[in-house]
Amino acid sequence: MPRNVVTVEIKKIPVEVEIPELGMVEISDLASRVEAEMKRVQEEEGVIDTLRQALTVALYFAAKNYLKEIADGGKQKEDTVRIDHLISQLQGTLGEGK
Repeated sequence: MPRNVVTVEIKKIPVEVEIPELGMVEISDLASRVEAEMKRVQEEEGVIDTLRQALTVALYFAAKNYLKEIADGGKQKEDTVRIDHLISQLQGTLGEGK
């Protein structure tokens, strides 16, 4: 099976990336987002070291993902409670018809 390796450039550094679920366009878009965030870290936070920028950006995106997972988990829990409530109501309604 051929590998789908995409080469992107971040801060003039070529990086080979393989993410089977994503195509070249999506991976290039993600690389652009990373580079933009690294630029922001450099300009706003005064971090010049590229490695520190990369680590800061990695933590930033990890935190965003973590918060999204928590929010999705909360929504899922909320939906589960709502579904359980509807099931109870339906069972009660069906039980009354006996």
